[in-house]
Amino acid sequence: MWKNIMCAVALCWFGNVWAGPYDPIVTMAWVGESVPGQSTATLQLNLTTVKAATLMSVSSPAAASVEIQSLTASQGKMKVQVLSNLPIPDHRTITFPTQAIFLMMTGIKQPLKIGERVPVTLNFAFPDKQIKTVSTEAEVKKMELSYKHYGPNAVYDHR
Repeated sequence: MWKNIMCAVALCWFGNVWAGPYDPIVTMAWVGESVPGQSTATLQLNLTTVKAATLMSVSSPAAASVEIQSLTASQGKMKVQVLSNLPIPDHRTITFPTQAIFLMMTGIKQPLKIGERVPVTLNFAFPDKQIKTVSTEAEVKKMELSYKHYGPNAVYDHR
C-alpha cells in the first residue's frame, strides 16, 4: 500500500520528467552565445525515436520562431529551405545540425549569455494520430569562433 502511495507521489512530483517507452528523447541540447543585435542562432540537440514520428514544430520563448531548415546544393549554390515538418524513422538518433538539417532560432528576443538555459518545446505526431510534446532546456555555451574570421596571417576578433 505504501509503495503505491509513494509511486503516486513520485509521479506527481517528477511528472514532467516521466517519459513513456515510445516517447522521443531529447539530449545534449545547447545553443551558442549571441551578441546584441544578432537575430538568429542554431539550436543543437540529439533527438532519439523508438517508433517513427514526425517533428511538427519547435518553439522557444527566447525566439520569435524556431525553423526546421534544410540545406541543399542547387546549380552550384547552397539553398536553405524551411520545412513544415520532419519525418523521423523508427530507432534513429538524429543530431542537429547534421545531414544538412538545422534548427534555426530566428528573431532572438535578447542576447543569449553563457550559462543561461533556454526553454525549448518540440511537438511530434505519430502515425497512430497521437500527438506528443517534449520540453527541454538548451544550455547557452561559448562559441569559440562565433565572432572570428581568419585573415592571411592572423585571426580577427570582432568583439
